[in-house]
Amino acid sequence: MAQQIKRGYIRGVRGMVITRLKPDGTEDPEATPYGIKTAQQVNVSATVESGGASALRGGGRFLAYVKDPDTVVMLSLAVQDARFDAQAIEVIAGGTLIEEVVDTETHIVGWEAPDIEAQQNPPYFKAEVYATNYNAQSAVDGYVKYSFNYCRAIFGNESLQDQNWSIPEMTIEVMHNPSTQAGLYKKQFVDSLPAELAS
Repeated sequence: MAQQIKRGYIRGVRGMVITRLKPDGTEDPEATPYGIKTAQQVNVSATVESGGASALRGGGRFLAYVKDPDTVVMLSLAVQDARFDAQAIEVIAGGTLIEEVVDTETHIVGWEAPDIEAQQNPPYFKAEVYATNYNAQSAVDGYVKYSFNYCRAIFGNESLQDQNWSIPEMTIEVMHNPSTQAGLYKKQFVDSLPAELAS
């Protein structure tokens, strides 16, 4: 029987790489992966469809009970980014980048949310989240990559408060990719971070 060698002591979040997909879940050859290097927190929560249950009674007593398995049908990711990253928001939630030409260079200076009609056809993407893996000696031993292979997002919440930093938040829905038979997500040890998250 195979054995897990790495300890799997996971700490922190090192970043997220997002890549647009075609609506049917297949890879888009024109898509460019984009790295979010300042992610502060990624909360993963499951949406569970409860299995049907039935109790049988007769003669004034309990006879039998049957319950179908509960099923995880979707995941929800609450992603907090330490900065306003217009390009990341555009990849995740659509909308329009606001650009300004300075001399001969084009600068991104903002983002405009998609209108109601555009929100009915949101962009789909895959997301890879990286966290640091530690060994029994408390030393870094590579990373754990979380792969979410079919996502769409709702551009999110933000609080503006005196004397406090603003932390933008996005809500990402993770569903089964219709182009594959894969599960909702997977976790895998990797030795290094991808180029998109390199310092």
